[in-house]
Amino acid sequence: MMGPGILSEAIFGLGLALAGANVVALLRPALLRRRGRRNVQDVGSRSRSYVNIVIGLVVMVWGLATMLRWY
Repeated sequence: MMGPGILSEAIFGLGLALAGANVVALLRPALLRRRGRRNVQDVGSRSRSYVNIVIGLVVMVWGLATMLRWY
């Protein structure tokens, strides 16, 4: 049987992945334009990306707090 630590680590990782992927999605078009690439597609909805970053950070902090409580 898995301990409670593995679930909190999974929650932390999922929150980190959600926040990180949305940050990369927001920064990628600007970085590609600086390198001289043309026709770079922007993010469809910036506000949705910002909301997903906030949700990811909240979930990440929740997982971290749970990990610190168990260890």
